[in-house]
Amino acid sequence: MDPTPDLSTRAVDTPASESPFSRRVFETLLELASRHKRRFLLVSLFSFLATGADLLQPLIYRRAINEIAGMLAGDASAALGVRPRNAEETLATLVIAVILLFLISVGGYYFSLRGRLHGAKVASQMESNFIVRTFGHVLRLPLTFFSHTASAGLAKRIDQCDQVAPIVAAFSQQILPEAVRLVGICAIMFSQNWEMALVSFSLLPFYLWIARRSALKMKANLDPYYELWENISAHIADSISAVKTVKLSGAESREEDRLRADSHHAYEVYLKRVATAQRYYISQSALSNFTKSMVLGYGGFLVLRHRLTPGDVVMFVAYLDRLYSPIDALNEIAVSLQQYMASLLRAVKLLDTGPTEDPGADLPPGPGKVEFRGVRFGYVETREVLRGLDLTLEPGKVTVLAGPSGAGKTTTADLLVKLYEPTSGEILVDGHKLSETGPDAVRRAIGVVAADGVVFRGTLADNIRYKRPSASDAEVLAAAQAAGLSRTLERLPQGLATELGERGVGLSAGERQRLQIARILVDQPRLLILDEATANLDYATELEVKQALGQLSPRPTMLVIAHRYSLMKEADYVYVMGEGRVTEHGTPMELLERGGWFAELAKQSGNETAGEDKPEAA
Repeated sequence: MDPTPDLSTRAVDTPASESPFSRRVFETLLELASRHKRRFLLVSLFSFLATGADLLQPLIYRRAINEIAGMLAGDASAALGVRPRNAEETLATLVIAVILLFLISVGGYYFSLRGRLHGAKVASQMESNFIVRTFGHVLRLPLTFFSHTASAGLAKRIDQCDQVAPIVAAFSQQILPEAVRLVGICAIMFSQNWEMALVSFSLLPFYLWIARRSALKMKANLDPYYELWENISAHIADSISAVKTVKLSGAESREEDRLRADSHHAYEVYLKRVATAQRYYISQSALSNFTKSMVLGYGGFLVLRHRLTPGDVVMFVAYLDRLYSPIDALNEIAVSLQQYMASLLRAVKLLDTGPTEDPGADLPPGPGKVEFRGVRFGYVETREVLRGLDLTLEPGKVTVLAGPSGAGKTTTADLLVKLYEPTSGEILVDGHKLSETGPDAVRRAIGVVAADGVVFRGTLADNIRYKRPSASDAEVLAAAQAAGLSRTLERLPQGLATELGERGVGLSAGERQRLQIARILVDQPRLLILDEATANLDYATELEVKQALGQLSPRPTMLVIAHRYSLMKEADYVYVMGEGRVTEHGTPMELLERGGWFAELAKQSGNETAGEDKPEAA
């Protein structure tokens, strides 16, 4: 959103009291750089060669001009230590000077480009490694972390890992070479004429003071400035991702007006920063140009007094340009680094967020028996969702979790796949404690189909084989047909190879749910959790899906969470939950005979013996 490259639009949540030049950031950068020591030496070598070539040019200017001055001034030049030269000698010197200037300029530019190329290579490798590392770390954080952190904000913080490249470039190609350039210029100027050097440096302290003030002023209020742009980006992302709701609410104009107001405020802040920067730039420009005028004036006076050659004056003016250039460059680098480091600090902090999920042990093969023993859990300490839950899923059987909304059914399934850890109690799969088993191993053994399953960008086939990437095209097609996607395949222009839009745009809610089921049919897990898996399907398609699931071989242990009685009546066993506990359990026939909550649900669903099931949202 920000129109200038040096004022990043990325948000920073770094506390004002914490310096962007955090030790943690430097440690991370050094760790990344330690793998590329040779490449950094090569970058430094090219940068120093380019700097050296630039420092040689004013000395050649001096020699060439003094040659001309020696030819024209005759005896007057002898007083300055310049031997009178004839036309032939002067021409030869000028030709040599021109050739040297050409070779040095081109060579210096070549060294500069090579340094940038190698610097870009090492920076891109470091940046790629850091982005992948941060992304992988975030994916391995427990689900509780994501419950209070916006996904868009997390994506932006990971995206801020791309600040590694400009930081690496600043240190390897700018800071050290510019510092060397500054020291070299000072040494040459004082060695040639200390009086002219003092005149050149007389206003330098004031220039440095203004540069420092500029850097501090631009740093002030940097965090709120970034937050403005992050809020704008988040607003755009939220509105586009929920564009259907926006349209159905007739809120297009309202969202547009809100963005206009936010962006107007953000641009006002941006323009104030630009105006502040320009005030300091004008002051710096005035000082640097006044210093040049002083050097030219005093140098001209010394030339007239035969105490200095014209070439010396040109040399000092040329070096004076190069004197303020590295100071300006270092000052701009300091301002930019504040922004880059502050942004990178946000990304680095993600690596300190934890702990990540414990890898744990593997889950040995087994028939798929699940036991909950006295399991307690709450999302917050003040309220328990599960209160001593005890239940058993028998291998190869279909077990239903029923009960009113908020009873803890989905939470039970989330604990089984280790999205959360019980506060107390134990969950066992084939006799192995999940607390000692790695989440990856557990999730490889369990398939989940939920009403809100995600569809990724990519082809329909890629989405179906997401959990099992090695599945063949034939297996993917068979799973799609078994899940009731045959008509969808006929409708889509390229069948399984059709590219799907973001979040499954182009598919109906029912088709998205069938895709989730096809994904599990391909995977053939040991345990299968169906969490309102057929909520968006009609009864005919639901029957097709039930038949497809029934044909799985070997038959997985199934945990079905449903509100429809049609999904419960054919189960092998039913647990009815209420307020985090099991209130009823038994076979469907046993529960019907007892006349409890399950029997009441069956009664509301109509005449179950006639098969007239109706949707029920208990």
